[in-house]
Amino acid sequence: MKKLTMIEVQQRAVNILMYIDKICRKNELKYTIFYGSLIGVERHKGFIPWDDDIDIVMPRPDYNKLIDLLKTDENYTLLAFETRTHYRYPFAKLIDPNTIAKTKQYFGGEDPDLGVFVDIFPIDGIPDTEKEREKLREITEQYRLNLMDTFKWCYARSFYFSKALIKLIMRYPYHRKLLKEGNDRYWRDKYQEMAKSIPFGETKTCGYMEWIHINWGVFPTEWFHEFEDVEFEGHKVMAIKDRKKFLKLRYGNYMEMPPEKERVTHHPYDFYEK
Repeated sequence: MKKLTMIEVQQRAVNILMYIDKICRKNELKYTIFYGSLIGVERHKGFIPWDDDIDIVMPRPDYNKLIDLLKTDENYTLLAFETRTHYRYPFAKLIDPNTIAKTKQYFGGEDPDLGVFVDIFPIDGIPDTEKEREKLREITEQYRLNLMDTFKWCYARSFYFSKALIKLIMRYPYHRKLLKEGNDRYWRDKYQEMAKSIPFGETKTCGYMEWIHINWGVFPTEWFHEFEDVEFEGHKVMAIKDRKKFLKLRYGNYMEMPPEKERVTHHPYDFYEK
């Protein structure tokens, strides 16, 4: 197999994004390029040069509709709770089926079909009070961790074999205890039930469930009412109009380049062409 260069990975990810964009525009669905990819839009009009993935987020109703449309897609492979009997992430990944990813983690639990991808995160309604948000996040986070701890040997995942082996042995009793209560599908369903418990738009705030305990993970719902086209690698993609408010909240001075030693990709994968 041929190992893909950073530029080749980026180009394939852009192709996936534009495929998603086409489907969303055709079906009147809204998404926004987000997180580090949104820094790329504002600072580079494309990728952060050392980044090799793309993140988008969608209000849950649009997310659900997109998942339904992609379930039987013949051009790309959808990894999601809705398409996999066993899956470790509470968000979807759309995969280039002509590529394959090799993880640098031991016992990572990655799907065998994983390749170059775009991450698609659902945005759900969340409580407007901090106390209620913390309670919801505590419950959903425990379910998410229980899912991970009952998924294959994922509870032992580590970049170092010695650490993975120690975790495999030391945490095995807890792994077995959780399995007696329910397997990964049980915890997946518990997570989904709580994550979807407040319909998007019924409260003044929203967020991706894993981060709602942090100030930059709590968004005004009105941010996801207005979208506009922005440039990404020479293409038009969607973004929320209030994106600079999010970027300042999350990253502070997002236009400032980080120190050179921090300009590295953080994903634990190498990608290859099949």
